[in-house]
Amino acid sequence: MKSLKVNESFWLYGKHTCMSALKNKNRQCIEFLMTENFYKEHEKEIRHLADSKNIKAHLVANKTLSNILPKGANHQGVALKVASILHSLSIEEIAENLSNSSTIVILDQVTDTHNIGSILRTSACFNVDAVVLPYNHSPSENASIAKTASGASDIVPLIYVTNIVKTMEYLKKVGYWCYGFDSNAKENIDQIKSFGKKVVIIFGSEEKGIRRLVKENCDYLVKIPMSNVIDSLNVSNAAAIGLYSIYIKMQTTAH
Repeated sequence: MKSLKVNESFWLYGKHTCMSALKNKNRQCIEFLMTENFYKEHEKEIRHLADSKNIKAHLVANKTLSNILPKGANHQGVALKVASILHSLSIEEIAENLSNSSTIVILDQVTDTHNIGSILRTSACFNVDAVVLPYNHSPSENASIAKTASGASDIVPLIYVTNIVKTMEYLKKVGYWCYGFDSNAKENIDQIKSFGKKVVIIFGSEEKGIRRLVKENCDYLVKIPMSNVIDSLNVSNAAAIGLYSIYIKMQTTAH
C-alpha cells in the first residue's frame, strides 16, 4: 500500500507553513525566498533552519513573491519551494512505528483542499498520527492544503493509499478499531463510553459521506448530535468535533 502520488515540487508560503517545512527532516527544500524585512525580523531562526537544510536564503522584492505565488496569496514576505514527501511513506511504515496508543484519520474522497488543510491542523491539535487519503478522487499535496494547515502538514503525515477498504482491513489486523462518522448512524459519539488505544476515524466526502463498502468495514458508525435546523456539518467542522470528543475520552481512559 505504498503512496503513489507523483513527487512534484510546489511553493509554500507564509511564516508558519514555511518554517514548519524547514523543521521537517523528511521535507526536501529546494528554494528559499524572502523579503528583506522578513529576513531582518527572523534572521537568527532563518540562518539556523537554512543551514540545517543546506539551502541558501535569497532576498527578493515583494513583487517577485506575488508574481510566483497564486493571486492574492498572503505570503507574509516568505516562500519556500519544496518537493512532496508523500512518495516516501506508506501506511505500514506509519503503523509499525507507532506506540500502543494511536489515532489515524481516513478521509474518504474528501476533495476540498481547505477542508483537508483544516483537518490536518485539527489532527495536529489532537495527536493524530496520520491522515489518509485515497489516491483517486483526492487532491495531491499542494500549497492550498499546506497554507490552511498552517504548518500541520509537516507535523501530521499525509498518506495516499490505493484502496481505503484494504487499508482499513490491514489496520484492523494490527489492532485498530474503525469508527465511521455517518449522519444517519443510530449511535451518537457521546454515547460511546470509551475507545480502544488504537483507533481509526473515518470521515466521508462533502456531498455523499462515507461510501457503502467503507461503512460496511467500520466496526462502529457514529454521528454528532445536533438540532434539526440543518442536517449536516461541513466535514472539517465534523472532524474538529469528532476528534476532540475522541481525544478527551481517550485521555480520560488513559488516566
